[in-house]
Amino acid sequence: MKALEKVPKALQRELAGFALQTQNNAAAIYDLLDRKAGPVKAKTVQEELGLTPYAYRNACRLLAETSVELYYTQEGVVLKRYLSTDDQRYWHLAWSLGMFEVSGKQLTLDRDLLKRVPAAILKLIADGNLTQASRVDNLRTRSKQAIAVLMDVLDMYQEVNRALEVAALPEVTGKDWKQTLGKIKKELKALPARKK
Repeated sequence: MKALEKVPKALQRELAGFALQTQNNAAAIYDLLDRKAGPVKAKTVQEELGLTPYAYRNACRLLAETSVELYYTQEGVVLKRYLSTDDQRYWHLAWSLGMFEVSGKQLTLDRDLLKRVPAAILKLIADGNLTQASRVDNLRTRSKQAIAVLMDVLDMYQEVNRALEVAALPEVTGKDWKQTLGKIKKELKALPARKK
């Protein structure tokens, strides 16, 4: 319970509802990263806090679901507010895109399996093999979280694509300036307001 007492109350509320040990580990990681104020290698975090790789991953997964903005760089994990260079962010972007592409392709290989999930759950319930409603609720929650992440990424890339289309418009010359200006205005209006 000691590590939980060291973190801000708002973070304590965000961590609530998960296994106490995982909450405590997440709070300890947050406290360590806040004190170091820079990237810390996963191995160092595990050694300093006495965490197994499994406990470390679970705690980081929990922290990633909070508002603390856990950020991975080539130098280690860091709280986003302590990023010191754009190079760290460029590496993170490339790493995230690579992971997203690979995991997305892997997920699509199981499309047929995912389509069978609702029927399989109904069969388990009908056969009396799945009596815990909390498991179904947990699956539904995870599905909603995954959809929210995918929609956010899609929105972000649509915004980037529209901005690139505007940037790629030909240079305005001579008599076509009114038409080109009209295209630019139309593209700028189509840009969604970025969520904060």
